Amino acid sequence: MSRLPSDYGGQPAGPIDQSAYEPNLFDKRVDAMRILMGKVDPKMTSDVSRRTQEELDQATYDNAPYYGRWLLGLHKTLIERGHLEREAIEARVAAIKRRNAGTR
Repeated sequence: MSRLPSDYGGQPAGPIDQSAYEPNLFDKRVDAMRILMGKVDPKMTSDVSRRTQEELDQATYDNAPYYGRWLLGLHKTLIERGHLEREAIEARVAAIKRRNAGTR
């Protein structure tokens, strides 16, 4: 059985950063989206979020910040549950990139 990307048990590692963490605006927005979607679709639980995060490839899991993994998991769940279509998300992201490119 292979390890999940989140399974670091027994692996070499450095010290754990135990300093207090103050969530930034991105973190708060992702958390709010997750909470709101749980109200829209009660089947979007923390277990579902954990599963979708653990299905990320190792490099993505390792390089994404904590709330970035939450957002990637939410993205996957929204598509799986039929709330959004991948093409609609891609079109919206492209439109935002075009708009932002015009403001530089």
